[in-house]
Amino acid sequence: MYSNIASAHDYLHFFEDQISCFGGVYRGNKKYVFRKNVNNPFPDKGAYFGCISEGEDASGAYSDLSIVVFPSNEPNDTDDRWIIALGVGSLGYKNDYALVSLPGTRRLFMKYLDSNTFIKNDFMDIESSDGFSTFCGENNTSDTLDNAVKSYGKVLLTATLFDPNDYDAGKKLISKYLAIYANLRRWPSNNAQRTAVGTALTVSTLIINDGQNVTDLLEKRKFVVLQGAPGTGKTRLAKLIPTDNDIVFFTQFHAETSYSDFVYGIIPDVNAGALKYSEREGVFVKAIKEAIKLESQNKKVYLIIDEINRANLSNVLGPSFYLFEPTMTSHNVKIEICPGLELDKLPDNFYVIATMNTADRSLAVVDFALRRRFAWYTIFPHEILADAGKHFCKDEFNAIADIFEQYASDEELNLQPGHAYFVVSNADPGEIENRLRYEVMPLIKEYLLDGMLARAKDDFVNYFRKRINEEMFK
Repeated sequence: MYSNIASAHDYLHFFEDQISCFGGVYRGNKKYVFRKNVNNPFPDKGAYFGCISEGEDASGAYSDLSIVVFPSNEPNDTDDRWIIALGVGSLGYKNDYALVSLPGTRRLFMKYLDSNTFIKNDFMDIESSDGFSTFCGENNTSDTLDNAVKSYGKVLLTATLFDPNDYDAGKKLISKYLAIYANLRRWPSNNAQRTAVGTALTVSTLIINDGQNVTDLLEKRKFVVLQGAPGTGKTRLAKLIPTDNDIVFFTQFHAETSYSDFVYGIIPDVNAGALKYSEREGVFVKAIKEAIKLESQNKKVYLIIDEINRANLSNVLGPSFYLFEPTMTSHNVKIEICPGLELDKLPDNFYVIATMNTADRSLAVVDFALRRRFAWYTIFPHEILADAGKHFCKDEFNAIADIFEQYASDEELNLQPGHAYFVVSNADPGEIENRLRYEVMPLIKEYLLDGMLARAKDDFVNYFRKRINEEMFK
């Protein structure tokens, strides 16, 4: 219960100690303003302590971002649950507008805080509290937090509920919030402070096994689209999924791909003496016939469609589009694929792996009907272990990735160059400079010239100038 405020004071002292550890004090001068209201009895509007921007008043309304802890006041200490939050002063944004408008600010909290944290979708929104109210309801926040929730709910951008009786976990969470805040405020000014922030923000590296994930997904859904930015290895992965015992058909769509190319068509026989036509089976029909022939042998047949979004899919698939239902069972409705081939369902041993470049402007032709019939697996640019004789240039990859994470909108993240751009031969140490100069930089320059990633322009220009001594814009 709140009358026993030893824990509150313990956390309060830890809070300020961490700020100093992270560089919030320089030559005895604080780079923040500390506020608290942990008086006894429990304040009517709720207790709190935290830090606000340097230069703000010690009391009253304030502006910009703050880190605030809201203690609870339950009859039993073991029932107490506190909230730590990133908040905005009731005066709104004064100096932090540009900071908060960067997508990377929100992503910092998404990256380092777990899924039990409320994170507002739009950090510019300080007028609604719907999401935070839902979060409080789902987590059954204690009644003694109600006043704080009502008073500050609209201006809380992130919030995490924690048990103050678990000191180790509670202090670790506070340290993490303050470390993120220190990064945003650029507090660290020496190696010790930067190391302290980095230690507080360590995260477990998630090993991504795209191959196994896609294999498992195919068993459940049968038809999968691999989507991702240029260089994420979509086509390579599609070819690696089938085993040596499987049958593979491959095709690549383009703007002129038609039904007669993919499914079935009639073409003139130019070698005949008189006008004569012959039939031509497309790769789709060939793959299906092979699957039917091998179905009793439990042998899998894969059809790989590269760049599926480049063609007019409605025209290319025709009536066969109906059959692309992963859970379709046999019934009386049959679709004529070509003369002599009618199906009421695709063979059980028939699988389709398609690829789609998320940076491609022809994405608009992918309609909702197609999206419903396929499962969509996104391959994100990530660190990889290169094959034998190859080297993954981690520093260069992370430098580009950091700029995207800081500035790119959700849609623009689809443009980030994939990991394949940063894999080079061990025999050619200078290859990465050529990759950056002739592949990565021209790609990003094209994005910038098209009006994308506008706020990232200076960071990209400075990176290439420093790394390869090359000016992006002359």
